[in-house]
Amino acid sequence: MKKATVILFVISVLILLFVDRCTTINLTTADIFRPSNYNDFKELPKRPQSQNYEIVSAQGEFPLLYNSSQNEFYLSNGKGLTKYDGAGNLIFTNDLSYEEYTSTFDFSNFVPYVFAKNGVYDYSGEKLVYSRFSEILNANNEMDDKDFKSIFESHYKNAELVIYDNDRNIESDRDCLPMYFMSKGKWTLMFTQKGDYRFTHQGNGDIDNDTIGKIDFLGFPAKFADKGLMVLKDSKNGIYSINKFGREKITDDYLNTFYTQILKERKMDYQTDDEIKLLSRRKEEYYSTGNIFSLPSWVSPSFMNTGYFKLTYRGENIFFKEKAIKLFSDPKVQNDLYLFELPKKSRSRSKIAFVLYELNVGGYMNDSTGIVEPIIKNTGLYLIKPKK
Repeated sequence: MKKATVILFVISVLILLFVDRCTTINLTTADIFRPSNYNDFKELPKRPQSQNYEIVSAQGEFPLLYNSSQNEFYLSNGKGLTKYDGAGNLIFTNDLSYEEYTSTFDFSNFVPYVFAKNGVYDYSGEKLVYSRFSEILNANNEMDDKDFKSIFESHYKNAELVIYDNDRNIESDRDCLPMYFMSKGKWTLMFTQKGDYRFTHQGNGDIDNDTIGKIDFLGFPAKFADKGLMVLKDSKNGIYSINKFGREKITDDYLNTFYTQILKERKMDYQTDDEIKLLSRRKEEYYSTGNIFSLPSWVSPSFMNTGYFKLTYRGENIFFKEKAIKLFSDPKVQNDLYLFELPKKSRSRSKIAFVLYELNVGGYMNDSTGIVEPIIKNTGLYLIKPKK
C-alpha cells in the first residue's frame, strides 16, 4: 500500500510539473498567488504613476542626450529632434520629414544641430531656427591643396563652432567629407579635398583615440563650445543611451573590447538605487515550441507572459505590467526594460529619467495597410516625469 501511495504521489508531482512547465496553464504563476491590486497595474502607454511621478510616452528614440548647460534633453525624431526641459515638459519637436536627408541618420556628433542639404537646423534655443549656408566651398573639388589649406585654417581660426561629418550623404565617387563652420551666427559648408583620411571616425592610425559623439580632424579638433551633449546610462546593465551605426547599443562590454573608442562619460558615476524589478508573471501563450525531434524545447517550451513590474524612482514606486518572455533555456525572464538616468552630479538639476522597452518578437503583415505590425505594441521610449 505504501509503495502504491509513493508511486501515485510521484506520478502526481510529475503531472503537475509537466502542466506547470509545458502548458499554458498557470499553477505556480496563477493569479491566486498574486495580491489583488496587481489587477490594477497599467500598461506603459496608460500612464502608470506614483504619488508624485508618472510614466508617459516620449516623442522620439535613441540617441537620448542631455545638455548640462541648458538642462535640456534631446531625442532623435525621424530626421529631426525632440527637446524636453529638465521637468519633462516638451519644448518643441520637428521630424524634418520634408528634408531629403539629415545628419541624424547616425548622429556622429552629439550637438543640438541637424545638418541638411542646404542648411542647418538649430534646436538649441526656445524655438527651432533654420539657417541656410551662407557659402558652400569646394563643392566640386575645385581648390588646389594650397588654397584649401589657407581657406580651411582661416575658417577654423575664426569659427565659434566647427563640426565635421561623415560621408553618409555624399556620392561615393566624390570621396570627400562635409565640414561645418559657424562664425557670428552664419554657417559655412566646406568639403574636404578628395581622399582626405585624417579624421577620427576613419580609423586613422595617426590619431590615437576615436571619441564617440565627436569627429575630430588631425591637428584641428572639433569645436563644440558649450553645445556638446552627454549620454545617459542604465547603470545596472552597463548600457548607454546611444547606438552606433551597425550596432544596437553602446555598452561597457563594447568599450572594453574596442578600447580605442572613447566615451568621455564612462568616467562619470551613474550608480543609482532606482531600478525596474519583476514582481511576478503570468503565462499567456506559447512563444515557441519544438517537436519530438527538438528536445528539450518540446518538453519545456518558451512562453509569452504578462510581467508585473515595480519601478523604484526617487523613493517612490510605480507599478506597471508589460509583456515578457520566459525562455526554456534561460532562468531569467526576458523583458528588455532599461532605466536611463543622468550621472549623479547632474541629477539634482533634473527631475526626469527614461524607460526603454524594446522587447521584439517580430510582427505580421497588415493586409489592409501593407505595413508590418509588431506583435508587441507598447515598445518604445518612455519618460518618467513629475505629475502636474
